[in-house]
Amino acid sequence: MNSPIYPMTFIPKKRNFKLYYLAFPKPWKELLIQLQVSAYKKYDPEYYMKLFGLKACLNGWLDEVVNVGNMKANSDDSRWFVSLNEPDVHKICEIMKKWVTAEYELNDKATSETKAIAEKFKSEIDPDVLRHGITSEEVCLFNEDGTAAVDYAFDAFALYVANSLNGKTIPFFGQELTFSNCGLKKLVSQSIEYDKQYYSYGLQFSVQTTPPQRECMLLVFPSVKRFVSNAWKKKIYLKENINALVKMSENKYRVMKMKRLNKKNDKGEIIGWESIDKDCYGLYHSNSNFPSAEEVLKHPKDYVGKNAVPQILLPYKFGMDFTNMKIGTGVSVKEKCEFYHQLTPLLKDIAEPMGEVKSVRAIHYNKPDKKKFEAADIQKMRRERLKVCTGRDKITLEIYGHDSDEPLKNAIMEDICDYFGDTDGSDVKIEIEKRSIGSLGDMMNGKSYEDHLLRIKRVQESVEKSAEIKGAVVILKNTSEEKGDPKAALRAGFADTNRLTQFIVPDVLDEKAKDKPSKSRIHGAVLDIFRQFGYTEFADNRNTVKNPACAADVIGVYAYQTLRPLWAAESKSPVLTAKFLPAYVTFNARSGQVKAECGLFDERELSYPEALIAFSKLSRKDDFVDKCNQVARGGFVTKLLGLRDLYKESDGLVLVSCNGLTRNLWHGISDTSISGYNMKKPFVPEKIKIGNSISERTEAFTDSHLRIIRLREGVSTLEVPDYYTEINAKGEFKQASGVYRRKDVFWGIESRPDNIEYRNSYKNCRADNPIKSFDECALMEYYPLQLREEDDPKQWVGYANLLRELMPENPSRQAVRLPAPLHLAKLMSEYFLLCDKEK
Repeated sequence: MNSPIYPMTFIPKKRNFKLYYLAFPKPWKELLIQLQVSAYKKYDPEYYMKLFGLKACLNGWLDEVVNVGNMKANSDDSRWFVSLNEPDVHKICEIMKKWVTAEYELNDKATSETKAIAEKFKSEIDPDVLRHGITSEEVCLFNEDGTAAVDYAFDAFALYVANSLNGKTIPFFGQELTFSNCGLKKLVSQSIEYDKQYYSYGLQFSVQTTPPQRECMLLVFPSVKRFVSNAWKKKIYLKENINALVKMSENKYRVMKMKRLNKKNDKGEIIGWESIDKDCYGLYHSNSNFPSAEEVLKHPKDYVGKNAVPQILLPYKFGMDFTNMKIGTGVSVKEKCEFYHQLTPLLKDIAEPMGEVKSVRAIHYNKPDKKKFEAADIQKMRRERLKVCTGRDKITLEIYGHDSDEPLKNAIMEDICDYFGDTDGSDVKIEIEKRSIGSLGDMMNGKSYEDHLLRIKRVQESVEKSAEIKGAVVILKNTSEEKGDPKAALRAGFADTNRLTQFIVPDVLDEKAKDKPSKSRIHGAVLDIFRQFGYTEFADNRNTVKNPACAADVIGVYAYQTLRPLWAAESKSPVLTAKFLPAYVTFNARSGQVKAECGLFDERELSYPEALIAFSKLSRKDDFVDKCNQVARGGFVTKLLGLRDLYKESDGLVLVSCNGLTRNLWHGISDTSISGYNMKKPFVPEKIKIGNSISERTEAFTDSHLRIIRLREGVSTLEVPDYYTEINAKGEFKQASGVYRRKDVFWGIESRPDNIEYRNSYKNCRADNPIKSFDECALMEYYPLQLREEDDPKQWVGYANLLRELMPENPSRQAVRLPAPLHLAKLMSEYFLLCDKEK
């Protein structure tokens, strides 16, 4: 039996709070509607106004804001603004004025009419008028059963907890950490220096529920924040915005956005502060002497120290090539445990620890043991698997590069041979050909659609079209983020010649052997090109044979979001962006078959490599957006009903990742919907909702052999807990993997990764050595939405979790984030030719 895990979760104990409300004056709203109509010609007052900027400013520059409401013509605005303390009407009015100026007057597209309405609106904004709308009441946030009693419970409680810890100090491995507010429900410790570089710890709080009871839980997420402490380039190209932490007072930081400007300012600087952030800073301190963004970016050491005035911390991100970073990444299991134990007494009157969660055992995919099998036998198993997955007798791979890339070409060929062995005379033959990339890999003149079309045409002219799908491993220098990066154009061009593509950068070197390319990078690239052919790893072992779920077809229900084709890049029209596109990948672990379905395809289903090439071509057609919108209109209804009938007798399993997008397309997977289902027994509802706002409907699935499991991803979404593990007799933390159950919710942990960062996480803390990095296996939440009465839920959840371990392309880990069909569906988006990456 695996040892238990300890989620970093508390159960709310304090239930009653005083909340303050602020009404939005009706005359102000009438002017604001006029302003919206003038600025956005297609705006309809029956819909909510575009107030994202105002909400961001109020949330970012005021204390204890619980909620800022949306407004439209007929909305009830008596509780437009909700907070834990009495609203500062003077600050609110000043922020509103600055927002109006930035949004409607400094905007290049602002008309004289818009500016006139903006000035009239600002003249009406008066704190004495706003003060009349203040009310308050004592509110019970949680019911006796732990469910939320009011809409504001989630934000109000998390905010209250963060505020209660503001200014508190905890001992932490020989250090003392004092936490300061740095945004809504966020805290940051003082900066810690190591070898002239700085880092700090962060804490973030979130209240979430789990189905079907919807009991509320407070989740705590620790993080390490590393700060830019030096800059060795005089000319810095800022690739993306930096959300700087600016110290306002003792125990209070605020976020100010540093960004690349559209044009140089009066001082000739191309990097500057977001104007409204600097204006809001001026509400608290004089901003006349506030340093310019370029000054801070070029001399960060002058602003990062604890005695700097003002102290401005620039969070470091990978890819910042103007600085170096020694501090390691991640928070170790050892540190998480310490955080939780230190926070528990500080929160004793507010919340109580959840306690341990026990393992229910689970199957893992055990790769063939090298101690039990000869290398040649393992290679034979892989070849056999490759044949059943692809259904092909021969796979042709071409390696494109320059003459100088010959060592890397040979290393790629060697890696393929080491993994699959000699394929001559076997059931599936892998043919490898070396090709010259010529000038196809050169930087393009720009990043426009026309630039891409020129490169695509050159590929079509230079590379002979193949009758069968081939693979192309393309060696390119690292051109990511650069203006003329050719990768997207090359992928499209090669797709037109019936080739899949995998790029590899030649200058990634093995730290232990500086004269040869990294073996792990090469192996990852090799396995990924075979993944694109539909290759997965799997061989039945004793546990999978016993589990009936392992014979089922698994259907990944997926949706792509915000698809704006590259050909629409120059247009400002929002109608040239498809909001979403549903797609489905069906995978059977035993047969290895992978099929993809999408309403855009001419055929009902395609093989996985066929689907990749189809997406590349379809995203370049003029009717791409219209067709996406047509396909998305009904959500997942038609597909789910079809699957219910298809699996009337044979076993099928639907996997769907629950996020904002899929909840909009399928309301029935939300916690709210699930809590209202009538259950025959746990996980067997009489009927479930399968529609969206356009086609809402309730259907029974109890007479089908189709099961449905809902997933929620880990720490990045703030919806699933972080955790630490048990300590053994030697005082060491035990490594965890498998499936764990709390009430009706399951949490899955992948097989233990084979990397030093993961092992360090169970033994070390940053105080031991700040340059060490820590890795973790985040929890994946599973809730069986629909099973049959005879099913054992842990078998079906265990199988869903095992499907994360069958993808071959990440050699350093034993699993990927999502189960195989969802992972495969997500990666199909690489072949869309879009303005920006699909979200």
